[in-house]
Amino acid sequence: MRSESFSWNSRIWLSSIESHCCRETRSLYIRQLLFRLTGLVSLICELCGKETPRTRTVAIEGSVLSVCADCAKFGSEVAGPIGVRRPGTAGNPVVAQRLERRQQRMSERDVYTTPATEELAEDFGVRIRQAREARGWKQADLGTKVNERESVIAKLETQAMVPTDAMIPKLEKTLGIKLRERVEPVAVKKHTGRTPMTLGDLIRMDEE
Repeated sequence: MRSESFSWNSRIWLSSIESHCCRETRSLYIRQLLFRLTGLVSLICELCGKETPRTRTVAIEGSVLSVCADCAKFGSEVAGPIGVRRPGTAGNPVVAQRLERRQQRMSERDVYTTPATEELAEDFGVRIRQAREARGWKQADLGTKVNERESVIAKLETQAMVPTDAMIPKLEKTLGIKLRERVEPVAVKKHTGRTPMTLGDLIRMDEE
């Protein structure tokens, strides 16, 4: 009886987010639900982008984010359950772009004819900050060297903004780092049925 109730409630929940949430928010919420109920899917740190078994809810630069243990030290912890939408999380444009890129990498494509591409690393802010600190520079020092304001450097390091194509090579050359990484195409089967996608469908896709 409990199993039937769980299945029915899960279908209602999935149907609800498919109807009312945007794609990147829906993808994040589904992964969070799957991890909490099955333990088969990890969560995504909204600051550095890496997958983690657990997230902490912290306030960073006025935004409330679900982050990994490594990134939690950059903010103050906020009490609250996982999966609750707060200002600055699902609505954060940088997080939305990062999740959108992850979704694009999972789209169906021909892995034999599609060449590998380079895209902005999901932890670009951490790379910039660590390279700057290793050289003993303040944010203002780095800003002067790459001809950008100190506030821009601060936003890049917290990933409150994404560097432009013109800024990336300047930062890479000045700091001696790579902000772009090679991404191999991934082939994933699409869900093409008329019926709503179930938890079982998502689990099978993740396993494949």
